[in-house]
Amino acid sequence: MITAILVDDELINNSNLKALLNRHCTSINVLATATNADEAKIQIIELKPDVVFLDIEIPGKNGFDLLKSINEPDFDVVFVTAYDSYGIMAIKFSALDYLLKPINITELTRTVERIEQSVQAKKQNARLDNLLQLLDKKQNNDSQKIALPTQKETYLVPVKDIVRCESSNNYTTFFLINGSSHLISKPLYEYDELLSPYGFVRCHQSHLVNKTHVTSILNEDAGYLILDHTAQKIPIAKQRKSEVKSLLKL
Repeated sequence: MITAILVDDELINNSNLKALLNRHCTSINVLATATNADEAKIQIIELKPDVVFLDIEIPGKNGFDLLKSINEPDFDVVFVTAYDSYGIMAIKFSALDYLLKPINITELTRTVERIEQSVQAKKQNARLDNLLQLLDKKQNNDSQKIALPTQKETYLVPVKDIVRCESSNNYTTFFLINGSSHLISKPLYEYDELLSPYGFVRCHQSHLVNKTHVTSILNEDAGYLILDHTAQKIPIAKQRKSEVKSLLKL
């Protein structure tokens, strides 16, 4: 069994989530619930749960403050929030799980399945540490890392080392400057949203490119981006050509 603590300032929300877990996720054993950060911290230290379902917006200290107050957290976290924007970008960047209220049962069961795998492999801590650094803005663009969860392992990769991303159905392959690659079971549009603030250009439906590795545009067909380290030709969609040129200042 996977042990859990639920943290939400509304008692009814804790009760509803506990009922959903009991009904649909029988591998989860809820040890306790809490309505504020101080109470939750005591329970986490005493009960040592495998996972904490944590509301971001709790009175006084919020969910992120709670995590920062715990020395070397060794549990998984599923963020539960009614706000689609508050902290979600940092959570996605760190490949951590979150649920939006009202909780969708399908999303809940999928999340618990991932938690089961994570608890078995104990690969959460590096991602959680990455999240806390993002929230504290301790990483600049040169040192920023993104979590890439593959089937076997989660890699924390410096954003500057990513040359390009290429989609295939609902999968995305990351190509790194050292020649390695990682296949991730998420669609490209999710990484387009995350990486565009770091100079990545969506030149094609299937391609996202780090503009620091672009040397020129080849004027063949609709056009191609030429990458510096391999002289690769990455296609530009005809409808995106003007936007791409503008972003690259070419």
